[in-house]
Amino acid sequence: MDRMSEADTSSEPARGGAHLLKFQIGPVQDFIAAARSTRDLWSGSYLLSWLVAAGIRKLPATATLIYPARDSEAGVQPLLKPKLNPDDDGILIPNLPNIFIARIEGDAVEAAKGVKEMIQKEWQAIADAVWEKRAEIGIPMDQKKDRFQAQVARHLSIAWQITPVDGDSPETYREAYRQNGWRLDAVRQTRDFAAWDSSTGMPEKDSLTGKEEALVGGKDFQSAREKAGGEYGSLFKKHADHLGALAIIKRCWHLAYLRDIVTEGKPKLQTSSGDFRIRSIPAIAARKKTHDDDDETGETGGGDKYIAAIAFDGDSIGAWVNGDKSPSKTDLRSHHSKFSRDLSNFALGKVREIVEEMVDGTDENKKPCKVPLGQLIYAGGDDVVALVPADAALEVCKQLQETFCECTRDTPTLDEQPDASAGIAIAHIHAPLQDLIREAQRAEKRAKNIVGRPAFSVTLMKRSGEISHWGSKWSSGGWELYQKVDELLSRGDLGGRFPHRVCQLLERHLTTRTGISKQTDAITDDSTIKELISLEFLFTAERQGSKQAAKDLEKPLETYLNGVLAARDEGEKKGPQSKVTSTQELLESVLCLCATVAFANRNRESTSSSPATAKPQSVA
Repeated sequence: MDRMSEADTSSEPARGGAHLLKFQIGPVQDFIAAARSTRDLWSGSYLLSWLVAAGIRKLPATATLIYPARDSEAGVQPLLKPKLNPDDDGILIPNLPNIFIARIEGDAVEAAKGVKEMIQKEWQAIADAVWEKRAEIGIPMDQKKDRFQAQVARHLSIAWQITPVDGDSPETYREAYRQNGWRLDAVRQTRDFAAWDSSTGMPEKDSLTGKEEALVGGKDFQSAREKAGGEYGSLFKKHADHLGALAIIKRCWHLAYLRDIVTEGKPKLQTSSGDFRIRSIPAIAARKKTHDDDDETGETGGGDKYIAAIAFDGDSIGAWVNGDKSPSKTDLRSHHSKFSRDLSNFALGKVREIVEEMVDGTDENKKPCKVPLGQLIYAGGDDVVALVPADAALEVCKQLQETFCECTRDTPTLDEQPDASAGIAIAHIHAPLQDLIREAQRAEKRAKNIVGRPAFSVTLMKRSGEISHWGSKWSSGGWELYQKVDELLSRGDLGGRFPHRVCQLLERHLTTRTGISKQTDAITDDSTIKELISLEFLFTAERQGSKQAAKDLEKPLETYLNGVLAARDEGEKKGPQSKVTSTQELLESVLCLCATVAFANRNRESTSSSPATAKPQSVA
């Protein structure tokens, strides 16, 4: 589907002069999140980056790419080089956002149409390559081709907008850029879709999306794939899912198309399926080297471990890119050039070394070795998606936040400084991956809109089905207190029962559980409840650890309690979002923090943990 405004279709000035082109493809989040394995997750992200790269490379020589930047301190974006190099570091990391902006000199309409056609052509070529492998994949009937191609044809949503730039003054460019953004937003509100063909009856739906008609799947298909073996058979043998065309393409395109791609007569981008091995979820959680393809037992190889999904995103990034937070006289062209480069420095040069830092782990034979901490799924500008062990999630998010601020700190065209928020979802390795990713995305929105950006929010997905939340502004002291408790637990200076015991002592003072509660707080004074929390918290630290442990926690705890009240007061000034009293706010904040640190630390074999008795509600 392609959407643009009527005015631009018939506008003759678009055939010459300078124009801004803003181009966007989708869907994004739902397409990526519909995943069964780390391979599916990576594949969906990389496929979108691949298509965007194909469109950008189609821009005419007279075009200047504004966003994202072609290069950074880490070098030229690997996917945007005229000749793809399989030896480029990071060639297989999705690094491109689903939107790009360019300045076009000359026929902007033809340039935009050329980009659209190239993206559609590349998407169709990928789908055709997968269809050609239908025998190896196990798609049983050729008469399903029409259904396969119909799902392919209606998948991509493409929107673009061109706006004339009359003159070279900074004011002219700024106005053209704003007009372009407004019009593209209006175009994207038009929902163009094809009606479902009811002649196919009510077929089985895709297990991962619940939308498309399934073409393969079920226990018989799974059994047949396991017996057939081969590189394609191994991709389907672990689960009895029903899969539509999009899920099949995501699962297979790296073998059917990507490894065989030839760029201008140069060698293949990849030469063997081994180059595409992705670590399994159990391996990431347990810091093991096992890959997804090596895990013969399905998603069970990591023991009783917990995995965390991270959704990291810059705050108000649209306003930063648009120059809304810059002085009114700022040259927006210079700002775009500098800020896009800063974002590329972060995405290309910093994110991977944080998420995939080499740490102590074990190999397939349980021998000590160095392994990547996590698995980077996507890093495009300010946006990051990653999987890491549960006990490392908050530390990784803090490093990402600090590095993002460092990369954008020296932008001279900004009145303020950019910051970022993060959402974390933690669950057992057997939890459905698509649920984990969606909860991380929801947690990121909760951090921004409820906790109050810049912030982080953690969602705990317990095996009982209960879900609880904890969040804090980066400046409120929550991360520092969490880190100190985590540090003392990992060193053995605090016993594993510490967070559970704190919950037991403080829960009795918690009166507000639901909106229908009629109980009133026995303690309504902020200073009194702060003193009570401190006494119980530090008393427990001394009993479960030592006087030194209690002393180490005293300052971080005080800072955090003051930070919660300060954030509460700031929220009241903007408009109260709940009727929770400050007494309950403080209690729930500490209860949720303790539940989170206990849950995350289940990955550590030295931590003796059992389910916390407290069942805190969502808290900002």
